[in-house]
Amino acid sequence: MNRSNDAWKKEDAVSLKYYIANLLVVFGYARIWPDESFVLCKIFFSTAATATFISANFVLLLSEIAALTMSNSLELFANIIGVICMHAVGLIKWCYCINKKREVVDLVMKLEKCHVLCQRIDRSERGSQIFANEMEYARRYSSFFIWWWLCTCIYGVLHWCANPLVLKSGTPGQINSTIHTFTERGLPFIAWYPMNTNDNYNYICLYLLQVIGGLSSALGIVCYDAFYITMLIIICTQFQYINTILTTDPDNVSKAQFILERKLRNCVDCHTEIIEFLQMLQTFMGPTMFVQCIETLVIICLVSFEASTIKIAMDMESILKLWALFEYFLCASVQLFSFCFSATRLQYLGLQVAYSVFSCGWELEKGGQWSSEKQLKHRDTARLVQTITLQAQRPIVLTGGPFYTLSLETFRAIISMAISNSVMLRTISDENI
Repeated sequence: MNRSNDAWKKEDAVSLKYYIANLLVVFGYARIWPDESFVLCKIFFSTAATATFISANFVLLLSEIAALTMSNSLELFANIIGVICMHAVGLIKWCYCINKKREVVDLVMKLEKCHVLCQRIDRSERGSQIFANEMEYARRYSSFFIWWWLCTCIYGVLHWCANPLVLKSGTPGQINSTIHTFTERGLPFIAWYPMNTNDNYNYICLYLLQVIGGLSSALGIVCYDAFYITMLIIICTQFQYINTILTTDPDNVSKAQFILERKLRNCVDCHTEIIEFLQMLQTFMGPTMFVQCIETLVIICLVSFEASTIKIAMDMESILKLWALFEYFLCASVQLFSFCFSATRLQYLGLQVAYSVFSCGWELEKGGQWSSEKQLKHRDTARLVQTITLQAQRPIVLTGGPFYTLSLETFRAIISMAISNSVMLRTISDENI
């Protein structure tokens, strides 16, 4: 079936898949999204790669846990447990998304329905243009987040894996000479293996295992985070569109009572679907977001503790170690901030809908005596305003399990708690010396 380029562009412009194309590409290769465009060889390759990455991450995690049980130093314990948390969360997120593949598809289909209903609110040329502009901004923002977060995570893993070329045994701070690198082998992550790492073959195999395992955790984190943030960006855009389309030029809208009544009816349908979608999203994301909040708290706490134990000096040892800890702290903080900021913005825009609906000019009279039909229309309009106002007045709260509410206030509290705990750990460490 032949179609012109303009026809395809027009279809893509109103399709949700056009706006989340980058996300679906990543999900397709991660075997989370059933991409029908994949040929058989590409499906086999992506499945084999996924199995290899997940297996390497699992083996790496077990070896790190074994090393943790043999640790007697509090500082070394802090170094290992933070990396274990990162690898465990990456493995959990990737496996969780694969296991819940059906729910992922249902969420995208539900969001597609919200997308279609949102377009029906105002079918005029002006309304369609506003919606297209808002969605294009959301597409660019979500694409930027996906690729930026992917590059950041991969860079972090590769930077960490390059440590053995400069540092000893993955522990920042001890510079190796070229001869020392080959006489006393160092691996990117501190782990225990029942084999001799000085053997060339064993060393190469273990090094590749750790690199693949580290990349696997990074990809798992990217897949989950990109999906969650993209969903929130799209919903925020839909709320923003509802607020814009209802508060733009209310006088002209109120001149045609039937147009306003139809627009409000479409708003009620769209808002109801959005609320149902957010409930599905919360059910799907709640367990892993609880793990995410705990992991971020542990990482920031331990990184702060490690930073407090470093003796500041203008030498390469201190600079490299401080820079590595700063990168680690920054990534963990930005990750949690992205969730909390998006959830806070969603809550604000959701509450703003009630004000926008009430300010759309529904109560204005245009002079003269109203007929019974017009009065009935006005009562219907008032009922629609009341319905969506009551719905929108309920705050939209996204949580991380039973204890954490995703918000900027939660972000501030977690950062403060982590730093306080690091000070306590430093005090305990000093007392044991």
